[in-house]
Amino acid sequence: MTVIDSAAPVPEEAVPGTRGIRSGEEGYAEVFSEDGFATIILPPGEVITGGIAARAAEEFDELAGPGFIPLLLEITGVESLTRSARSVFGAARKASAVAVVGTSQVDRVIANFLLGGDLPPCPTRYFSSKSEALTWLESRTK
Repeated sequence: MTVIDSAAPVPEEAVPGTRGIRSGEEGYAEVFSEDGFATIILPPGEVITGGIAARAAEEFDELAGPGFIPLLLEITGVESLTRSARSVFGAARKASAVAVVGTSQVDRVIANFLLGGDLPPCPTRYFSSKSEALTWLESRTK
């Protein structure tokens, strides 16, 4: 696992609100809502940059609307996460709770890096099981 500090400028197509990489293409996080919570699936095998994180955060904010919703963040198979991506995810303020899911020891290390930034503004926890994560999120919405 490699932790990278992204000092390089973010390409214009990676800036939120512009037309950059779209779903199904390399480097794009899948973002959707179902059953009262949002899900962000980070692309496996990718270095998650600030640009990828910013696009996902923008889509999450749109899903949340004016309120707050629980978030399931799937990081399974991610190669690494840059410091700028950690900053973007750490600044998310529309989540009422965040369940981070990964299945390997590498995923756990990446999650520790992700969660090791600023104190999360809402309850946040790592899970190695998606079903346990969903159960925990459901308990946070009641």
